[in-house]
Amino acid sequence: MKNLLIIGGSKFAGKSFINYFNNNNNKFKNLKIILISKKSFSIKKKYKIKIIKRDFNKIKILPDCDFILYCLRTNNKSNDNKLFKIFKKKLLKLKKKPKIIYTSSGVLYGENNSRKKILEKRYISLKKIKYLKNYKKKWFKQKLNLEKKFFGLSQENYKILVLRMFTFIGPSLLDQNYVPSELIKKFKNNKRITINGPLNTYRSYLFESDFVEWIIKIFFKFEKQYDIYNFGSDKPITIYKLANKIGGYFNLKKIFLLNKSKKLDYYVPSINKLKKDFKVKINVPLNLSIMKSIKK
Repeated sequence: MKNLLIIGGSKFAGKSFINYFNNNNNKFKNLKIILISKKSFSIKKKYKIKIIKRDFNKIKILPDCDFILYCLRTNNKSNDNKLFKIFKKKLLKLKKKPKIIYTSSGVLYGENNSRKKILEKRYISLKKIKYLKNYKKKWFKQKLNLEKKFFGLSQENYKILVLRMFTFIGPSLLDQNYVPSELIKKFKNNKRITINGPLNTYRSYLFESDFVEWIIKIFFKFEKQYDIYNFGSDKPITIYKLANKIGGYFNLKKIFLLNKSKKLDYYVPSINKLKKDFKVKINVPLNLSIMKSIKK
């Protein structure tokens, strides 16, 4: 039996793992999930999932584990550094060195105004920060900072994988402010649907069960000392088409496109490297992802 410890994933990652194992009896029988979270969750299969209901800062010793999924996030770089320092101290106390995945973000690539999927080798330039809007500028600095820290940890003989996350869909995200979730909530509440971004705003959405399965497969297979992979769906769709697709489940109402600019915003990853090394595939297509999210 292998133990996967999830740190800081109570919003999406933790919920996705709990939903997955609550509804799947026969998959990954040789894996147990341990989630550190102050939140309460409904657990159907307690032999598969253990919740440590405490603040991460107040835990003196981490539970023995083979894998760690690090999803801790704060509102600034300084707090990120403090948490990482605490994490490292706890990590050094473990009897064996677990494999670690750090959930970074595709925001590090900056804006993509080319209709080409983003490759891991795309150059990351600090100059791109000035083109990022709202939270993305701060997010860029925080994620880049932590990637450097995890690279440093790999130099201390820890096996580290950085996954640059893109966009997701699923019931675990319905209470958060992501585009598919917001659209579903507005359609359910019979509210006016407006699309503020340009018509050529492309995204791709990986369903939460694929997120879980891919993470587990990666943990069992990766043996490199350090590497970086894009993580998400590589099937592009415009936000406007996504809204119409979701609207089809609610007797489609008129959708208003407020910004008719021809600017191209193509935030879609190439995941060829991930597919090649870990043999992952998209099992839940977008139409089914939408239906599963709506019928939660």
